[in-house]
Amino acid sequence: MDCYGKYLHVRSDAEKKARRRKILRRNFIATAMASPPFIGFLLFTTLPMIISLAISFTELHSYNLSLAKFTGFGNYVEVLRSDMLWTAVLNTLYYCLSVPLNLCLALFIANVLTRKIVCGKAVRVILFIPQVCSSVAVTLMWQWIFEDNYGVINTVLSALNIPKIHFMTDKNWFMPAVLTISLWQNGTNVVLLEAAFANINKSLQEAARIDGASERRVFWSVTLPGLTPTVFYMVTMNLITALQEQTVMQIITTNGVGPGYRALTLVYYIYRMAFTYTSTMGMGMACALSWIVALIIIIIMRINFKLGQKWVCYD
Repeated sequence: MDCYGKYLHVRSDAEKKARRRKILRRNFIATAMASPPFIGFLLFTTLPMIISLAISFTELHSYNLSLAKFTGFGNYVEVLRSDMLWTAVLNTLYYCLSVPLNLCLALFIANVLTRKIVCGKAVRVILFIPQVCSSVAVTLMWQWIFEDNYGVINTVLSALNIPKIHFMTDKNWFMPAVLTISLWQNGTNVVLLEAAFANINKSLQEAARIDGASERRVFWSVTLPGLTPTVFYMVTMNLITALQEQTVMQIITTNGVGPGYRALTLVYYIYRMAFTYTSTMGMGMACALSWIVALIIIIIMRINFKLGQKWVCYD
């Protein structure tokens, strides 16, 4: 009998055994359903990371791990002494300009789409199509557009008797061309910001208007603070992506590294260390640089989260 005067049911041994079997069966099913992604993570993420960390302390110029020679921190020292490393760092930072450019453009487009426009659904589909296209196909298309002699842009300029722009061979024009490709693939940012606009507290906006605030003041004082959690997420994800850019740089170049080595970003440099400069640098230095880049990204993200505490508004 419990404290309320009610009789409690006492389970028999058979009921206890049946309950234990039921719990074990549920745990087994849950473990069986959760284990495939966990095993996949161990095999295809954790194990390669451990192997790459081990290789970063060795000299290896082939795929045969038995030929690896332990060199300690020698690879890390050689990577930091490399002149091309700092070129790759500057190119990567230059490409990171795509983050604020993309966010500003996405903010403008999302703000426009929140209003009633003609064929709004069609416009949203058109804006999102580049996001689901293959990066390789998109890069090849833009390479055709920017081609120095017979590209779409230079063909039009020639027809207007305007000097051609050498996007692919002029180091001053190469990176702006690459940033244009990044701006074109901006669909996800627009969708996220449009959803964030829809979740803004309308009563606060109306209260600000009643108090005499202009539309510009409403946007800067009410709407934009409400968008900051989404903007922070987009800054974080886009910055991580920009710091790891390789595909566009690798495909769009005509000589492998671009004019004045403008296409040589950090991750692309890792790729070339491992598969192009194999005889001189090899897998060991590539793995060492990959861990240096990972550490840089972790530090930048830590700073990003610290700064985010000062400007992101969750209220």
